[in-house]
Parts: sequence; structure tokens; C-alpha cells
Amino acid sequence: MNVIKGLIIKDFFNLKSYIKILICIDIIYLVSSFLNDDLVTFVPVVFPLCFGMIGMSSFSYDSIAKSDQYILTFPTTKKDMVKARYLYILFLTIIGTIFGFMLCTIIQGIKEQTLANVGDILSISIGAFCGMTMLQIFEIPIMYKFGAEKGRIIQLISIVLLMLVISGITTFTMKTLSIPLESFLNMLQKYGLAIITIIMLLIYMISYKISLNIYNKKEI
Repeated sequence: MNVIKGLIIKDFFNLKSYIKILICIDIIYLVSSFLNDDLVTFVPVVFPLCFGMIGMSSFSYDSIAKSDQYILTFPTTKKDMVKARYLYILFLTIIGTIFGFMLCTIIQGIKEQTLANVGDILSISIGAFCGMTMLQIFEIPIMYKFGAEKGRIIQLISIVLLMLVISGITTFTMKTLSIPLESFLNMLQKYGLAIITIIMLLIYMISYKISLNIYNKKEI
């Protein structure tokens, strides 16, 4: 556990170069949200996206520095490294989600001079977090397989394919089971969070196993 903790801390140290960027994003969105009401709703979406992408950039850092070769000379296993990478990216996405939720709530509270609609903001934040995490589930194995440079190109293609697959599965399921759109939306409203959580946990574990298998076969 100490090894994994050390690896996560190592990745967090790389965030120093992004601090100024994050501060600039905060200021820009803070000012823009006060000037334009429509931009406020994008705050809970932008921050999980930004933080999640910053987490994925750790692949580029390690590739340039060739840190994997150095770290594996210590009593560190490839399993520890993959697990630490998944936890680090997940932590950053959670931090971005919480930060976006809090910032949006504060901005709306100040603008409207009343309590913000926390339920709506929370729903947007959870949706953004799930969306970003789902992308990462597919992106991380790609990065391990093809590396940071080639992985970016394949990543873009995979995102498009993923959207098409999800859309196709949803349409096929609704037509096959003859589920009306209204009933489908009601079902999602009642059980959507639980269903999505279970599915994402399962896919996350599968993604981790795939990444570990790819990384174990790689010669470092």
C-alpha cells in the first residue's frame, strides 16, 4: 500500500505545471459565469473534464521521463504501477467533480441571492463524472497498449466508436423489448444511478485487468 501511495504522490507532484492553468480556468469561468447565465451550467461539466484530462497526461510525463524503467528497479511491481495510475486518475476526476459542483453552487447562490438548486447541479456533476470516467475506462488500456503519442489518435477514434456503440445498444434494447421512451426515462430516473454505478464498477475492473495484462507483457 505504501508503494501505491508513493506512486500516486509522484504523479501529484507533476501537477505543479498545471496549477497556473487551473487558476486561469477558474478565473475565466468565474468571470464568464457572472456575465453569462448559460455558462454556469457548464461549470460542473468543464472541471471533471479538465481534471480527468490532466490525470491522463501522466502517461506523457512518464513516457518522456522514462520513469517506468527507473521505478521498476525498486521493489515495485507492474501491478502496483497500474493500480496507482487508475487510482490517481480517478482521484483527480473526483476532485474536479467536487470542485465544479461547489463552484457552480456558489456562483448560482451569489447571482440569485438565494439557495441554488443543488439537486440539479448534483445531477449534472454526477453525469459529467460518469461520462469522463467511462471515457477513461477505454482510454487507459489504449495508452498502455500504444503509448501516449499513438494512443491520442486511437483515443479520438475510440470515443466516436464508443458513442455509436452506446447509441446502438440503447436503440436496439428499446426496440427489442418494446420499451416506450417515457417508460425508459422513468426507469433511468428511478434506478439509473444504481444501474450506472454497478455497470461502471464492473467495466472499471475489466479495464484494470486488461491494462495490467497489456503492461505485464510489455518489455520495459
